[in-house]
Amino acid sequence: MKLKFRTDELIPAEVSFLHWQFGYHDEDDPFFVSLWHTINRAWISDHCPATDARPHTNHLARLGSSGAYPEEVAIFLKFKSDQGEGYWLNLLQRAGLDDRRQRQVPPPVERRRRSSSRRSATTPSS
Repeated sequence: MKLKFRTDELIPAEVSFLHWQFGYHDEDDPFFVSLWHTINRAWISDHCPATDARPHTNHLARLGSSGAYPEEVAIFLKFKSDQGEGYWLNLLQRAGLDDRRQRQVPPPVERRRRSSSRRSATTPSS
């Protein structure tokens, strides 16, 4: 099922970021799938401690330069910052989406336990 949301209050980079967070579909531009994964990997690489075999990297600065993808990198950094939760909730609100984390959904293991205990309770004993 393709995710539908309002885009009138979002910049194109935010729309692309939401698609990345909620999962892309076959008809989406594969470039943006790759771009967000690249930004994520650059962030991980830049935050790994330097060693003798691996010097410190600064990939995000290059990806965020004016000739590259400054809006996308800025959005990603806001999302990863200490204010990331507030930014995410604001982004969802502007897109007209609900925060799926607000629902109390038990993990799959708990759901299986509950359904098996109900079955055993309704199954007659010999």
